[in-house]
Amino acid sequence: MKSPRIMFFYAGFLLACGLYAYLQAPPNAKATTALIVPSVAAVLMIVCGVMANALGRNRIVGMIGIHAGLVLPLLFTIAFGLRAYKTFDSGGDEKRYLAYILSAMTIGSIAAFFAILATRPPKAQRIA
Repeated sequence: MKSPRIMFFYAGFLLACGLYAYLQAPPNAKATTALIVPSVAAVLMIVCGVMANALGRNRIVGMIGIHAGLVLPLLFTIAFGLRAYKTFDSGGDEKRYLAYILSAMTIGSIAAFFAILATRPPKAQRIA
């Protein structure tokens, strides 16, 4: 099944963005948030991917995983997008790196949503 693989790839993308933001942060910045937020988001996506993988064994768990895996990237899009907007608007040059990373995470979240939507199980598997 392709949807769980996309969820796992998206989780890796979030972790990579968080690590990059942490490494790019100035020495006096509170950069641990740059690791914590994407890591929590990635763990949620991994849980959704594992649940979606169970579709063949347990239909209810699999459907919850797929649907939660569709909703979370949309929520992350809003969260990352608003934070990127605020950072671009009032962050100044010292936080410009963060605005770019958050923008990349927003675009990645949109792409993940559409990829998961396009690769969800066929209707015959969803209706049982």
